Amino acid sequence: MPFITPEDRKRTDETGAWKAVGDLCYMKYKPMIEAWRRERRWTTAHNIFQKTFDVNDEQAAKTLAFLVFFVKEVMPYEDAKVKENGDIL
Repeated sequence: MPFITPEDRKRTDETGAWKAVGDLCYMKYKPMIEAWRRERRWTTAHNIFQKTFDVNDEQAAKTLAFLVFFVKEVMPYEDAKVKENGDIL
């Protein structure tokens, strides 16, 4: 989880050192969100995905298309099923 304490953010920003996996997640997340905030475009998301997973344009486009499908179609279906049948506890 990248949402670490301000003190831990300062330490990782200044030293590049991490103590917990949340610190490492923050260090990976920060350049992604900075790139996104500079230029909110599909191409930015595509480029971040390519760099993160070292894939070509075809692989990135295919995976990102599936993620959009999953979020927009599959998860609403699953949410409806939870309401209908109850959550798994």
